[in-house]
Amino acid sequence: MSTTETLERPETTLAPAPRPGRYGAIVTGALLMVVGGLWLLDVTDVIDLETAMVLPVALGVIGLALIIGSFNGPHVGLIVAGVFVTIAVLAVAAIPPDAFNGGIGERNIRVTNEANLAEQYNVGLGELRLDLSDLSMTESAEIAATVGAGDLTILLPPEVPVDIDAAVGAGEIDLFGEIDNGISVSDTYTSDGFESADVTLTLELDVAAGNIEVQR
Repeated sequence: MSTTETLERPETTLAPAPRPGRYGAIVTGALLMVVGGLWLLDVTDVIDLETAMVLPVALGVIGLALIIGSFNGPHVGLIVAGVFVTIAVLAVAAIPPDAFNGGIGERNIRVTNEANLAEQYNVGLGELRLDLSDLSMTESAEIAATVGAGDLTILLPPEVPVDIDAAVGAGEIDLFGEIDNGISVSDTYTSDGFESADVTLTLELDVAAGNIEVQR
């Protein structure tokens, strides 16, 4: 009579993988801590916090979390969040910093005296029309004009040489009849003899979404 012995293998207990919901909560908490730390540095005047700084940092945190989390499975929520933050980063990069300053509405500004000429003109949403056609200039000047969403029109003095740098996030640029349109459009124009002229006008024009038109 024989006896058969049965050898039982010891059971191995595997540590459970972090649940996606719990992992997302950890990442969210880490992201809030980073943003809170940046805000604290801003209010204590250690750094000057801007949206253009916060969004890339948030994107970096999400990207690092996705790399770490990839070892225990996909995290769809983080992927979606990363896509939206990426779009926001690209949008902020394309939009000029002062684009949505200046309020809402239609602004028609006519300047004939150089003493009344401002260095900056802004409209957040609407139309900005800057008429310099009768401006008498005795000194060179530099002007920056921005529109968040809408139209920017500049009428120039007839004889003053100009140097123009124009950019549109999405829309159209018309410089003296030369038209360019699309996404992230930028154009420049420099008058003949600008470098040697005694009196010149330099324009930096930015529109996030809309149109820029410059004419004499």
